[in-house]
Amino acid sequence: MITLVNISSPEFMFAPPLGILYVGSALKRAGYDVEVLHIAPGEISEYATVIADKDPLFVGISAFTCNQTNFSAQLSREIKKLSDIPIVWGGVHASMVPEQTLSEEYVDAIVIGEGEETAVEFADAIENGKDLENVRSIGFKRDGELIFTERRPLIENLDDFKLDWDLVDVSRYLVPMWGRKKVLNYITSRGCPHRCGFCYSLEFSGGRWRAHSKEFVISEIQKLKDRYGIDGIRFYDDNFFANKKRAIEILEAVNLPWEGQLRIGYITDELARKLRDTQCQGICFGLESGNDRILKLMQKDQTVDDIIKGITILAKYPEVRVSNCVILGNPTETKQEIRNTINLCLELWKIHPRMSFSLGTYMPYPGVPLYDMVVEAGFVPPKRTEDWETLNRMNKEMEVSWLPWVTANETKKFVRAGGYASILPLGNLKIPILNRIPHWRLAHYNFTFPIELGPLNWVHLKFADRTSRVSDVMRKILPYLRNRGTTLNH
Repeated sequence: MITLVNISSPEFMFAPPLGILYVGSALKRAGYDVEVLHIAPGEISEYATVIADKDPLFVGISAFTCNQTNFSAQLSREIKKLSDIPIVWGGVHASMVPEQTLSEEYVDAIVIGEGEETAVEFADAIENGKDLENVRSIGFKRDGELIFTERRPLIENLDDFKLDWDLVDVSRYLVPMWGRKKVLNYITSRGCPHRCGFCYSLEFSGGRWRAHSKEFVISEIQKLKDRYGIDGIRFYDDNFFANKKRAIEILEAVNLPWEGQLRIGYITDELARKLRDTQCQGICFGLESGNDRILKLMQKDQTVDDIIKGITILAKYPEVRVSNCVILGNPTETKQEIRNTINLCLELWKIHPRMSFSLGTYMPYPGVPLYDMVVEAGFVPPKRTEDWETLNRMNKEMEVSWLPWVTANETKKFVRAGGYASILPLGNLKIPILNRIPHWRLAHYNFTFPIELGPLNWVHLKFADRTSRVSDVMRKILPYLRNRGTTLNH
């Protein structure tokens, strides 16, 4: 048996672990007995014992650079106390920080890059006592020495690898949304053709976009509809619309309500109509900044004018909810530029009444183009793998060491700005005073004594939780509270 593990924070347990599911499917097809475990942090000790008792050929753990690195380190340490089972790390973090990851005493080997082909070759080598140096795209230890093998090329035909949903309990991932009962996350492509300087994809996927064929995706989603009754889909592609014609043809064929990610520069009147007509329930943009200088620095290949133009077009189609990711504290950014970004968010919110924003602090992820600049400016990388958990964009204690003007108090302002931005939609409710607070706080960059933030954020989170009784009640009364879809005159 081979055990593959992904550890997620409770709020992300609804999302199937697609990365290890691809790897597990490839191993199963190659004839291996595979177990895919998706666990929460509170289950680490319990599952360490379960895994040790089963004594698999190896344990594969997938981790992204964030709290997953700490969770994965905890699990690895626990298993090592009980057994000498080989522990293999894969995923983005091990690929971006290979030497440090492999140097940890609780890691025996790492997989660099995509894992489907590598995992099968690694399993064959372990099972048959072959030399690991012949397995491409791995790192392993020999007599204390770290050895890294030749990198394999990226997979060219993704259709060669199909998800085996029998490896997980799919019912765990069918969530109620948009009035539907069984919405599932899915992925149709890998990578992105753009070059954003803060994103892992440029290094991990070589700046390339590769996709399952249109026919493959349509067929697989139809099987999910037939077998599990899915009635909605959330596309987790880094760039689902890299080929717009393909994306639209898939959406028209599967005929399901959906959410996904899109670049604001792609938006035209024609595409916006297509989003509406294909039952788009929500689209997420990486707006990133309200400053052309910062957008150019991060190689975003978009301008503030592009952002305003795209949102203005989408405002004609209020059926399509719009969410936006925004970064504060970028390398070299000034306080005025922070204010410019927040002011742009407020301007966009007035243009489009169904807007929401996720503001977070810039995270210096290793291996991305801006990383060296941040290190030169004063960022000290964590010395231990588990300490990369501090790279959490909502971390109030995050040291923004690459910006000398940012104090600990300023970092808290970043986090509070993110909190108020997330509840900005309250401004569309007919509740005096309450509906003005988020806008006033952001417009004045005043986050002193934010006593109302906690309760308002609780209400917002409960509303977002479609399984919550509180959410059900709020949704029933919402039509009586909403300002007919228009924003307030602030």
